[in-house]
Amino acid sequence: MARLLWWYMLWLMRRPWMKRLQKAWLKFVPEGRRVRANDSLRSQNRWALKYGLRLLTGAMNFLIASMLVTILYLVAINLYEAGSFQVSKKTDTAMARSY
Repeated sequence: MARLLWWYMLWLMRRPWMKRLQKAWLKFVPEGRRVRANDSLRSQNRWALKYGLRLLTGAMNFLIASMLVTILYLVAINLYEAGSFQVSKKTDTAMARSY
């Protein structure tokens, strides 16, 4: 799932309109800092290509683990409220006699 999402993100970033948008924001940067801003954008893109899939995979794993813990918690609460964890009187009496 993370690889598919990563593929779509890369596909989106490679669209011509997205490249134009990335270059267009440089017009809003003061002229003295444009070269540094462009270098910063390139280094951010290189960093994202290098580490992005690993970060996205970790985030997706964290999301799935969080959802799993939440679901298990809700199931346990529902079972508790339904009385599934209550000991019946017959079982309680039989256990008391065995000691």
